[in-house]
Formats: sequence, structure tokens, C-alpha cells
Amino acid sequence: MQKFSIYTNPNKFYWSAQKITYTFIFFCCGVMFFKQNVLNIDQNLIDKVCMWLVISAIMFGLILKFYNIGRYEPIRGKFEGYLIFEKEKIIVCEEIYPIEKIRTIKISNNDYSGKLVNISKGNLGPALSNGTRNFVIIFFESGESKRYQFEMINEDDFQKVRQELINYYLLRKIDFEEIADVLGEKSRNEVAELKVEIEKERMRLG
Repeated sequence: MQKFSIYTNPNKFYWSAQKITYTFIFFCCGVMFFKQNVLNIDQNLIDKVCMWLVISAIMFGLILKFYNIGRYEPIRGKFEGYLIFEKEKIIVCEEIYPIEKIRTIKISNNDYSGKLVNISKGNLGPALSNGTRNFVIIFFESGESKRYQFEMINEDDFQKVRQELINYYLLRKIDFEEIADVLGEKSRNEVAELKVEIEKERMRLG
């Protein structure tokens, strides 16, 4: 049985090497701007010191960028229970949601552990994802909805709940475009094969 760990984001500020580096650079630039434009004082020594500090910070940032290429993002939140997809229900931690009480399911599973992220020039953090930027939203027949963030270890983990997702589609709990996207069926052939598979399952169930 495939399980996905539920991830709770702490939603609080934390210092990282990247934030410290940029804060230091902006601070030095701010000191030079304040001195020249507000105090109107020409202090060449302070200018040179600040400039060297900025250059040093930039060099440190470049070193940090290369250092973090093969490193994973830190887990700053915590894992609490599991998300489990079954044909007749969805289980989240200790909660059991029968499929007949669910109106629609929305899933975003574009992240996984080891995915190359944070590769832009200005990002100095770890380049590999921790796989926690995935979420499921469950819309209930009552009008309520619940959103859960979860971790994916491998890119194709949802293939292990393929039959469950097909069942949700047959019960009209998820759109075809979404199930194709969640399962990673991108090409025409893959989409066509998925349609055939769904029709075979429909006929089998009568």
C-alpha cells in the first residue's frame, strides 16, 4: 500500500545562508547610500571597506551556490501521519473520508525528493527539492474542503495508486485531464492508452 507522508509547514521566518548573504549585501549598499545621499559625507575609507565587504559577500554567494548544487533542501516542518488513497475512501492521518461524501479531488504532485529546483542565478540555497511541495484538496458534498500538503519520494509514486485514481474518475470525483497529469501521461499515445485502460475498467465493473 502506497503511503504519502503528510507535511506541516511551520510558516515562520528562519535565517538561511542565502538570506544572511543578501541581507549583508543590502546592508552595505544601504550604508553607502545613507552616507552619501543623507549625510552628504565623503568617506573614501568607508566606501572602500563597504565595497570590499560587498565583493566578499558576492564571492561567498558564488561559493555557496556551487556548494549547494548537490544538496537537499532542509525539512523545516514536520511529518504527521499519512495520506492513503483507497478505492472506496481516502485516509488522512486518523481521518477516513468515504468516497461517496467527496464531490471533487484536486491533486498537485509536481515535486519529489531530489528534483532539481532553485537553479536560478539569484538562488543560493540547496538545488535539490525535499519533495514536500505537493498537495491534495478534497471538496466534500457538504460544501467544505480540506487541503493537505504531502511528500513524494519518487517522481512516479502515483503510478502505485493508478487503479484508485481510475476508480475516482469513474465515480466522477476527478477530471480526466487531471488524472492524466497526476499520472504523468503527457504524449498522445500515453493519453490514448489511459483512455483504453479506463474503458476496460468501466466494462469490467459493468
